[in-house]
Amino acid sequence: MKRLLTAGSLAGLAAGAASALFAATAGRGPIRDAIALEDSLSHATSGAHHEDLFTRGTQEIGGAVGLIVFGLALGVIFAVVLGAVGPRLTASTPLAASIRLGCVGFVAVVVVPFLKYPANPPAVGDPSTVNERTMLYFAVLALSILLAWAVWRFHRAARLAPTPQAWATAATGAAGLAVIFLALPASPDAVDAPADLVWRFRLASLGALAVAWAVMALMTGTLLSRPGRT
Repeated sequence: MKRLLTAGSLAGLAAGAASALFAATAGRGPIRDAIALEDSLSHATSGAHHEDLFTRGTQEIGGAVGLIVFGLALGVIFAVVLGAVGPRLTASTPLAASIRLGCVGFVAVVVVPFLKYPANPPAVGDPSTVNERTMLYFAVLALSILLAWAVWRFHRAARLAPTPQAWATAATGAAGLAVIFLALPASPDAVDAPADLVWRFRLASLGALAVAWAVMALMTGTLLSRPGRT
């Protein structure tokens, strides 16, 4: 367990740093444009200019630190889950098991919630609906993880030939996704920001998470593949 936690911590720190680097380069433009839009809307509403409590540079440094801390926490959780389910993934090496879990985790934790409730710039959304939007996000996240577990259990329990089993597993996952997307309501806020800015911001957010998950899965598997005490 100690080796798992060490690998997960190191991989998580690297994943957070990589995500922060992505946000500071490829994602910097959309994020800054979104913040500028929020500031302009706030100024137009209040009719007065107000100074930010923290400078833009301080905010960016704080965001980078937040991503690194998030990566550390995610890496530890990922390593614990890998230790629990890794032996059942029928993977030949720890790296292969880590990559498989990373792909499934990225889809369940990031892609499915993103498709239902994609990230929006700070200027989008009524502050009075924050609690509702947070609850909806955690609802789709929990249901997505539960679905991934159920599909995995179905795949392991099915006694079919490889091809029919693959199709049955895919059909089960698709049916579960349809239920989740139809059962949960739409976002309570209309998106009234420029479409170009919204999608640049969304893709930047998705890209930062994709980088984090890729680095975390690859590094965790690589560290666990090295000879050492368990």
